[in-house]
Amino acid sequence: MKKRSSHFTTLILTLGCMAFSALVNATSEQPSAQQLDALVQQWLALEQQQLNQQKDWQLRKQSLQQGISLLQAEIKQLQQLQTQNTQQHNAVDEQRTALLAQQQQLEQQQQQGAEFIDTLLLQVSSMQSQLPPPLQQLWQQELASLPEQAEPSVTLQRALLLLSKLAEFQHRLSLDEMTLTTDQGQPVRVRQLYLGASQAWFSSADGSYAGIGLPDSNGWQWQFDSNIAGVHVLQAIAMVEKKVQAELISLPIQLSVQTAASSASAIQEPLP
Repeated sequence: MKKRSSHFTTLILTLGCMAFSALVNATSEQPSAQQLDALVQQWLALEQQQLNQQKDWQLRKQSLQQGISLLQAEIKQLQQLQTQNTQQHNAVDEQRTALLAQQQQLEQQQQQGAEFIDTLLLQVSSMQSQLPPPLQQLWQQELASLPEQAEPSVTLQRALLLLSKLAEFQHRLSLDEMTLTTDQGQPVRVRQLYLGASQAWFSSADGSYAGIGLPDSNGWQWQFDSNIAGVHVLQAIAMVEKKVQAELISLPIQLSVQTAASSASAIQEPLP
């Protein structure tokens, strides 16, 4: 800045000298007082112009310096914002990566859960044939009403419902009735007493036909057995219905269709 002002002053002095030299050379006579006064006025005008230029330059300099300071402050602020944005962007990327990993884990768990539920439903469905007839009917109704593309939560709820019904049936004495066909092809209406879901006895209304029921690999089976007293079965049913006073009744327990307990080794079951 000072160098530029010095150059400007030198330029003004040079112009003044050139003007004075030109005026002197224009006349060979000694300059008059009027001419000297004119030269002084011109010189003062140039000096004033120099001062004005310097003032204007100072003002412009201050304005430029303020502008530079503002630009530098703005650049610094932009750099800070850029740094913050970069940090925030990195944080967002890390969070997005963590969320994606969590989503993949949840999807994997959901897939495993869906496969488990499908397996559970297959197991529940395979049990249907070995269940007592009352439970078989319930199984058939509930499974038939289940949509083919049901949500895993719906499928799980239905499977748990069926298992809870099986658990309830397993821990109580249940009654039912149905028509069975004898070996001679004669239909007989019988009443049935279920001991849980693994043993049952039946008898016709007059006690002339009686037998036992239990599941095997081919499903639930009914067998007429003349060694079973129908009156005992009917008496046990009456106790369950609270029609008579409870007492000990001797009924045979059979572990499977092929293996029967003899009446001599029958287990006495107290019935309420």
